[in-house]
Amino acid sequence: MEDRYLRVSFVMLGLKDYSTGGYILNHQMVDALRAAGHQVDVIHYRTIPSGCRGSRLKGSFHVLRRVLAEKPDLLVVSKSYSFMIPLRLALYVLDIPLLYMVHHLEWHDRSGEASGFRKGMVKWFLGRADRIWVNSRCTASDVVSLGISPDILEVVPPGLDDFPVKPYSERELPLRIISVGTVCPRKDQLTLVRACGIIRELDFVLEILGDESADPDYSAAVREAAEAAGIWNKTIFSGHVSRGDLEKKYSDSHVLANLSRWEGYGMAAAEALRAGIPVVAADAGAVPELVTSGENGFLVEPGNAAETASRLQELLTDEELRKRMADDALRKGRGLNTWKASKAALVRLSVETAFGKVR
Repeated sequence: MEDRYLRVSFVMLGLKDYSTGGYILNHQMVDALRAAGHQVDVIHYRTIPSGCRGSRLKGSFHVLRRVLAEKPDLLVVSKSYSFMIPLRLALYVLDIPLLYMVHHLEWHDRSGEASGFRKGMVKWFLGRADRIWVNSRCTASDVVSLGISPDILEVVPPGLDDFPVKPYSERELPLRIISVGTVCPRKDQLTLVRACGIIRELDFVLEILGDESADPDYSAAVREAAEAAGIWNKTIFSGHVSRGDLEKKYSDSHVLANLSRWEGYGMAAAEALRAGIPVVAADAGAVPELVTSGENGFLVEPGNAAETASRLQELLTDEELRKRMADDALRKGRGLNTWKASKAALVRLSVETAFGKVR
């Protein structure tokens, strides 16, 4: 029976359409399931009628109708917190297995905390899951703190693509600091800009790579801060870039500075390590699972511009330290998951969930 192909409904529905690390993993998983012969119906922002996209109520009814019509062997849900009630109803009617994908708990996108009611709702939905995928030990701990049994969790880190990397010693001057990620409060580009303002007399370029449309007011504040800090002529705002362009940016850069106040995994940090780039990151979320302070980068207190500036100054002014950390970063990066390994694990987890197997 386990040799038969599955019908899978994969709900990855937010109220906006961002090309983020989480959505990249979701689509890699969809591709892997289809390549293995399984049928996957993707319910995503782009696959629902335009009239439903801005309405939780209309979106909820659309999701419910679609899942009920599909009658899948397995329901996979990523985020989609706004649609918990109809999804739980679909599970009740169809009595099908649920694999839930937790990239991070959604309140980390905001203040870092949630009301007891909100946590209770998430626990109510996660409590129905047959299996839960998480991307790191940190995210697993976060889910368990809600009262979810660790026995149904499985950690499968995202994979990384191999891409050509220029030897660190051949990267051109001036020294280039990059920040990669959607420009928003959680990613905390404001602290980075202020830190770079403190060391503005040094010779460097700061490039901020990430979608600025998610929070236009915050993006405007980051630009204003760059001007106020006296680094406007050193700062490049490149917006969202293609995968190929991003790989070239990594290959040309000397330091990644990502000061996110929370990361469920830390895809940009992982990619930078694979490219042999020392990382300066906030000591928060799962990033300490990737970055060992003093070896392949530095961890700093979240929101601390002065400490960030001090660590960046160390890297920018000490060539020997910079090259040693670059070597350590490359060694760490080469040991991280490939997409081939991650996708195989995600397909296995899906099949096991559909057939009721728990490791």
